[in-house]
Amino acid sequence: MNTDLIKSIVEKQMNTKVKQIRAVGKGASGSVYLVKITTEPYQIAVKTSKFYDAICKEREMLDFLSARVSYRVPKTYFLHQENDTVFLGMDYIKGMSGKSKYISLVPSRKKLKNSIIDALMNAQSVHNDKFGKYDSPVYDTWAEYYKDYFVDIYAFTKQKFEKKEIETEIMEAVELINKHFGEIFSVTNNTPCLCHGDFWMPNLIIDFWKSELAGAVDPFDMLWAEPEYEIFCLSLGFGEKLRLYEEYKKRNITSKYCDLKVELYALCNELNWYILLGEMGHDYLMFRAKRLIKIMKETGLE
Repeated sequence: MNTDLIKSIVEKQMNTKVKQIRAVGKGASGSVYLVKITTEPYQIAVKTSKFYDAICKEREMLDFLSARVSYRVPKTYFLHQENDTVFLGMDYIKGMSGKSKYISLVPSRKKLKNSIIDALMNAQSVHNDKFGKYDSPVYDTWAEYYKDYFVDIYAFTKQKFEKKEIETEIMEAVELINKHFGEIFSVTNNTPCLCHGDFWMPNLIIDFWKSELAGAVDPFDMLWAEPEYEIFCLSLGFGEKLRLYEEYKKRNITSKYCDLKVELYALCNELNWYILLGEMGHDYLMFRAKRLIKIMKETGLE
């Protein structure tokens, strides 16, 4: 990315002067730059992307979320499109990415673990009377919403399998979900809760020395969902070593099929990314598919 272009856009949008720009991160939907400026707030984050609609939606989700949860979410400043690139200016949350190899060295893992679970549970305490997309919930039950969502996942997986573009184990796992959907989703909490949608370690900013969550970025497909939906994110990345999922279960009453749904949600979420991005590394899909098949058998749903 041409940093001169970022400089020009920030100076115009923020009515300021840019002192320094450096790249600080890169993800599936774009790259993030730290931009230091001469006026308040003195430094901002600028996300650049080719996915205009996705970044527009991200801005809307950040604004929606920040007004409703206790943990910090970036305040957005501007959205600007230049040719085929979109630029989102927002708060820079100082801290360390949750995917950093140094996170394992925080002074207190216990304090960090509790801070993350507290933040997640705070969001789950925000309720609504319908399930569905954060800005247009219309479903009376979680099962109704997720069935409509899963229909597209199932059709996509079947199409890819018929073209020999997806492995047998992945198709088998999705077929098991389809076969036992009614049973699995007969045991859900029917209180719609607000969820970030991608609350896993790489999207968490950590205050290293305080061993606390400093903030969360990059919400995705934000929903009013059952409480057990988003906890699959706790079992990913360094969250697994922190035993975030186990800590959540200690502090909350979970359903009969909670462990199974964690695998189900993780697999379907990854397949949804496949649909959106048009390509996907299959190792992780295979990993989740095999885990789901295993737990289905252990649960007696074959």
